Amino acid sequence: MLDSDLEIDDEEDEEEEQQREYEKHFAITTAHVMRNANVYDASDLLELYALYKQATEGVCCTPRPAFIQMKARSKWNAWKELGDMSRRDAQSAYIEKVVKLDPNCLDNNDNKASGDSGGRLSGWVVHSIESKPVEASKLEHQKTLFDHVKENNLQRLREQLQPSDLMPLDEQGMALLHWATDRNAIEIIEYLVECGADVDQRDSEQQTPLHYAASCGHVEALHCLLSLKANLELRDSDGQTCIDVADDEQICATLQAELQLRKG
Repeated sequence: MLDSDLEIDDEEDEEEEQQREYEKHFAITTAHVMRNANVYDASDLLELYALYKQATEGVCCTPRPAFIQMKARSKWNAWKELGDMSRRDAQSAYIEKVVKLDPNCLDNNDNKASGDSGGRLSGWVVHSIESKPVEASKLEHQKTLFDHVKENNLQRLREQLQPSDLMPLDEQGMALLHWATDRNAIEIIEYLVECGADVDQRDSEQQTPLHYAASCGHVEALHCLLSLKANLELRDSDGQTCIDVADDEQICATLQAELQLRKG
């Protein structure tokens, strides 16, 4: 065997040992966070959640949660912002973050990776972002117009919609048009407005469908509502316009350009 072969083997052994050490420290720190989550700030927990998801599942490929699922959206956004960070780097960043919060966490002999859960972590850190939609578990005859909109079922909506159905808000404080926008259901948005829905209808927080499209990052719904002459200057109960709640720079730029165009 050549010396170069021996050197390669040594390097591989060293890398494997380093990886085992990473995994050991990662297990210790996740267990430590699970036991001490109540003493950390919400911002720290959110960062740790994102790093944990990246380290264990990789790049975020799950759909963005609905607008009303604010906590889930915050978690999703934090995870998504990590981009294509490698799992190894996410592990390392997680460990460093926990050690920064508690420098003695790796020295504590009471820390055990598996704990009482047989190696399975529980608690906030492994909560799924996406849960099965309630409407998906309903029988067909139990579904409401709101369910049909959430499922993007235009055919059922056409069969059952009455003019009096356009204005009422559901238990979430949202009208059919808000839900259509939340689900980026372009054909339903157009159909509802065609049937008489107010393109600027307010929800319980005084937000318009355009607020939803902007904050959810639904570019298609955004352009659809703008083509229907949705008002860009209406403010919600917090005094914010659709531009103020825009999800990203591209959407913000689109809205600002449209506003300038309308002002001439």
